[in-house]
Amino acid sequence: MNENQIEKTPERVLISTSTGEIIDQYYQGDQLSVRRKEQQDYIDSRIIDFNRDKSFVKIYDEVVPLLEKYLTLPEFKFAICLTPHVSFEDCIIRKTMDRRSKILSIKELAEIHGYKYDYAKKLMAALQHKGVIGKHESGNILYEDVPNQTVFTVNPYIYFRGNDINKTIHSFYNSSGWKELLMRQNNS
Repeated sequence: MNENQIEKTPERVLISTSTGEIIDQYYQGDQLSVRRKEQQDYIDSRIIDFNRDKSFVKIYDEVVPLLEKYLTLPEFKFAICLTPHVSFEDCIIRKTMDRRSKILSIKELAEIHGYKYDYAKKLMAALQHKGVIGKHESGNILYEDVPNQTVFTVNPYIYFRGNDINKTIHSFYNSSGWKELLMRQNNS
């Protein structure tokens, strides 16, 4: 034992009445809560934190039928291929979900997913035209030899990673029509 560690003695122990084994130990400062039967039934009937270490992208239930209606099958497939590349909270298409990850070009997306560049470019243009993705370009005032950077983002009304959205990204898509389509879908 490290000299900085102090061995704590439990103030109370919980012992199984059927086996006599110690089930839990309680120390000074611990907070106890009582579980109701309904809570315990819920816990007993589920695997808590299933796939907790796996990343995921939210794709809203209401949007799937709309994507099927408004996108061609190849566009729909390509839009789904973009999901692992949706960056956390800013919706930028990157190599991984990490905001520090490399921003992907159409060429790189085509290579990763096995598409010919010209076909991937056509699909991206169609998705952009339909408001599923956006294309944003930034220049550089200080260095003429630095090319403009093109960034693609996905529409957070369709899919999103995280809980809190970047306001700038939200403003890009607020008038894309997808918000209204979703509202109509929910009201029907």
